[in-house]
Amino acid sequence: MLTLHLTNGDLASSALARSGLPGDIVSWRDLLHDGPVPRDDDLEAFRRVRGHFLASRGWSHESDAVADFAQRDARLEVVGAGDEVVLWFEPDLYDQLQLIQILARFAGGGEQARPRLTIVPADCYLGPMEPVRLATMYGVRREITAVDLLHGQLAWSAFTAPTPDALLAVVSRLDREVTARTYDADAQVRLPHLVSALRRQLEEYPDIDSGLSRSERQLCEALSPRAITLRTLFAAHQAAESWVWLGDLSFAWYAERLSDCAQPIVEHTDGSRLIAPLRDARGQGFWERTVQLTPFGQDVVRARADAVRANGIDRWIGGTHSTLAQYWRWDARTQRTEPFPRS
Repeated sequence: MLTLHLTNGDLASSALARSGLPGDIVSWRDLLHDGPVPRDDDLEAFRRVRGHFLASRGWSHESDAVADFAQRDARLEVVGAGDEVVLWFEPDLYDQLQLIQILARFAGGGEQARPRLTIVPADCYLGPMEPVRLATMYGVRREITAVDLLHGQLAWSAFTAPTPDALLAVVSRLDREVTARTYDADAQVRLPHLVSALRRQLEEYPDIDSGLSRSERQLCEALSPRAITLRTLFAAHQAAESWVWLGDLSFAWYAERLSDCAQPIVEHTDGSRLIAPLRDARGQGFWERTVQLTPFGQDVVRARADAVRANGIDRWIGGTHSTLAQYWRWDARTQRTEPFPRS
């Protein structure tokens, strides 16, 4: 029997490797909250799209990313009846998107050939844990059921859909059907963090009032009182999250987008625009520089101006591509997305 541990990245993989648990470990490396995420019925095409995006940002070489995805996917293809796949995923958005992608993959296969699927009840971050604690958590892992596979499949299909309508519907359904919000609250629940994570994803659509996503708003609000370094700004952004999910490369890109536009919202204190560092470049200087809101940025954060109307929009959220021809805004009051331009 083969045991395969799937987890979110190298930090958690390293901790698992030191735990002494039996089996192989695979890191599921992809920032699914950024860039286009099409349906993955054609895995080769899916890998090309994701690899091209990561390379376009300078976060990876395209061939390296595609090869990593192919190797990762191949490990799932060789597990079957009699094997066990153990899922190690944290409560944050980054992990929960990876989790539904994996659940959807297994939901699409035949039940008789499917391995045993279990999930470790993590109401915490896994990477910093002592190996002995991971071994204890492994001992109380929970069985993934057909209902969980269905929920994962529905969530992944909705996330990769061309509009946010299906994602809204899935969040509403999961809110009714998955009542616990932590593993500690219910000894039977397997996907307690999915509702909050998917709702957090919906908050990345520009809001009704200012045209800022929640990430952009948190960034701007931290800058509103005074100019601060990008390192301090990143820490403030993370502190505003219930579960930290945005890495430094993505955050730097988000800050760049608010600066490198027709009417800048954020700038260096000398008036120059931010340029995010590439993965292989030395980024120390970037993080130590001080930034501030522009006067226009102060108006946007106070909802006296609108970022989308001033600067347009060109952003993928899962399978949904927002441009000025068709985009969606998040209304926090109604907890719904609204299409624009209005018909």
